[in-house]
This record gives sequence, structure tokens and C-alpha cells, in this order.
Amino acid sequence: MTHESWNGKKVLILGLGQYPKGSGVSAALFFARAGATVRVTDQKTAKELEGNVAQLKKFKNVVFHMGGHDLKDIAWADLVVRNPRVRPSSPEMREAARLGKRIESDVSLFMDRCPCPVIGITGTRGKSTTTTLVTEMLKASGKRVWIGGNITISPLTFLSSVKDTDLVVLELSSWLLETTGAVGLSPEFSLITNLMRDHLNTYDGMDDYAEAKAQIFRHQNQDGVVVLNADDDYGREWMKEAPGRVLSFGSSKKTDATLTKKDLVWKDPKTGKNEVLLSRAQVRLIGDHNAMNVLAAALLARTAGASTAAVRRVAKTFKGVADRLEEIAAINGVRFVNDTTSTTPDATIAAVKALAPLSRTIHLIAGGADKELEFGELAKLLKSQKVHVTVFEGTAFAEFSKALRKAGVAFERVGSMREAFDVHLAMAEKGDTILLSPGCASFGIFKNEFERGEQFKKLVQKLRK
Repeated sequence: MTHESWNGKKVLILGLGQYPKGSGVSAALFFARAGATVRVTDQKTAKELEGNVAQLKKFKNVVFHMGGHDLKDIAWADLVVRNPRVRPSSPEMREAARLGKRIESDVSLFMDRCPCPVIGITGTRGKSTTTTLVTEMLKASGKRVWIGGNITISPLTFLSSVKDTDLVVLELSSWLLETTGAVGLSPEFSLITNLMRDHLNTYDGMDDYAEAKAQIFRHQNQDGVVVLNADDDYGREWMKEAPGRVLSFGSSKKTDATLTKKDLVWKDPKTGKNEVLLSRAQVRLIGDHNAMNVLAAALLARTAGASTAAVRRVAKTFKGVADRLEEIAAINGVRFVNDTTSTTPDATIAAVKALAPLSRTIHLIAGGADKELEFGELAKLLKSQKVHVTVFEGTAFAEFSKALRKAGVAFERVGSMREAFDVHLAMAEKGDTILLSPGCASFGIFKNEFERGEQFKKLVQKLRK
């Protein structure tokens, strides 16, 4: 654990961010309280981020350079703390590298100072669900547990309260792992749920993206533990490369935890014999992918000290995380499901597959911002199902609509959540599902994917009145 004096040091917060407990503002508060001279910058204006600006206004050692970044601020700084959304290829980060500046993130700063073991979870899909499951399983075992990271809560917000007997569970995006990897830090316990196509607009292909994810175990010592997906090509490769102990999950009986057609099965760590954790029918979450998330979480939680009884109890009762295949309501026999965090075609494929057996027709609200992903497989799946599709206007519209036309899937172009909702509501009948699962990032008409989900939920709630 590092004890470092920041009094009088010049710290640049590169990206204040919009979330009230997010990376940028939490780092700014951390250094302001530590006596550093802090400059805060963001592409957005002070008015656009007025809530986070207000949190810092009382500190005389904080100044704001908002509405764009300035390379002069990079030259000024002793330390650059980058928001995950500021990419390494940006002019600011290239300048920081050229000048040899020290670069950190809120998570790398936290991990260097955390007095207790850190459990890190990454993957393209299932991060938040698995992170929450692991946290609840450990809490149910009597552990004192903190949760943060990519779930809009910076771990710096609770660093001063963490004790050496506690556990910290962090959801880690590839962008956060770039910084922890660069300073040679990995959590003591780690898990990669899966690796699918995502963020290819910010990475040089899948191998580049995969290597960012791999930083979660690359810097472990021989006592470290990584849980990997044996059904995943990258997962199988990583098993050969991990420096610590490897545990595996998947559909193969050779794994430490196996998803069968009927059950979730794991090996007793003492005897090596298989035992049934619970039946698939006992998992309340919808879909095969969620059954796999429960299995992975159970294996990681047990390894980090959770009891089998607590793992089983949470696995049976867990209802899911907001914005992820979240059933908002059933009104007049129509189910409304909010899956706004499905920002890739693969994620929407999983959602449609999970809901198809439960639905007469799926009314899919999709589309948004382009991440240079392919929509062909999603379009083929939609062609094979009874679906009605609306697609938001946005930078992904051209590629998305092209794939739908090629597959012979009819769709309607819409310019707002209200318009999409009304189109589907007019056609929906008893037994149908209206599903928000965009398959794309959020864009102009929404602040972020969470606001996108909020708009959907508000429209559903109005129907209830």
C-alpha cells in the first residue's frame, strides 16, 4: 500500500465525466483533499457538467479548464489522471507519453493503495451481473465487501473506509485495465466472463481489444487466481499464459464448473468430485448466458472465500441488475424488458434468444452509435424469429439497416424513444414482448445508455397510471 504526499503537486484530471461518483470527479476530490494543485478539464462545458463542477467548487486548489482539452495543461502537470473515455490515441495522451508524464486512473490509484484483496471482473458481456452476484455471495457469507469500478462508482469514493479484513469487488472495463496494466497492477482474484466483438472503433482489431482485457491477470503473481471461460477461444489461450492459478468454467465436463442442460455443476475443491450447485430451473435470470454468469460468479466467489451455502442461496434468489434484461412490467399481457446496456449485436442476440421462447412476437427497439461492429448475425437471427423492429437514427443506422435488408427483415426508422415505443405499442398483443436492446452505443438523443433506459422505463410507467 502506497503512502504518497500530494501536497503542492500539480495534478491534471483529464475528463471530469458526468457520473456523480465517477472516475473523473472522484479523482479530483481525492487530490483536492490531499492538498494537490488540481486542474480539471473536459470536452463538455461547465454548464453541461454542472453537478460535478459544483462538488469541486468549494476547493480553492481546484481550477477548471472546460469545453475542450489544452496540450499546455499536459505540459504543466506532474501527474495526468485520465478518464477511461480519453483514449491513448488522443492528442492529449500522445503528448503525455511524449513528455514522459506519469499517467494513472482512479482505479490504478485505488489498487496501489487498497489494504485488502481486490476481486476484478471483466469481459464483453455479463460484467455487471457477475460483479453484483459475487458481491452478494460474499456478503451472504459474512464478509464486509465494497463494490465499484465500471458501474459508475469510483473505488476512490470508499478508499479511506476500506479495512485490511475487507474485500473489494471491481467491475473493470478494457479502458480501465489499460491503465492498471500500464503500471503493472492486476487484482489478486480475477475473472473474464467472455470476449466478443466490441469497441472496435477504438482498438486495432480483436487481438488488441483482448490484450487490454488480459491485463486483469497479466500482472498477478503465482498466488493470484484467474477464472476463465473454456468455451471462449481467447479464454483457452489465456489458460496457458496466466502466471497464477487458473480455474475454468463452461459447457465442457473438463472444467472446474460446468453448465449442463439440466444443472450448474462444480467440482468439490477438496475431493475433485462433481456436485450439483443447483438446477437451471432454480436460476431466476433469463437466458443461457445468465446461467453461465451465475456459474462463473459462484466459482469466483467460492475461491475468494464465500461459503457454498451462501453461494447457493444467492444464486437461487438473485433477480438481476437494472438495465440488463430487466423486466419492467407486464401490462395487458405484454411484457416490457429494458436491456439498454446491450450495446453490441452479440448482446442483443443473447437477449432475443433468451426472450424468444417466452414471447409470441418480440418488438425490438434497436440502433444508435456505430462501434464498427457487424450486424449480419443479428439480422439472420431476427429473420428466423417472429419480430417487429424499429431502428434509431444514428451513426450505426447505415450498417444496421443494410444488414437487415440483406437478411430480409422489415424495420421502421425512428427518431426518438417515444416514436419507437408508440410504434410497437400500437402493434403489441397479449403474449408479446417489447424489448429495448439496442445492439449499439447510445448517441445524440441520449446522454448515455442509462438515460436511454430511463426514457423507456418512464414510458412504461406512464402506461401503468
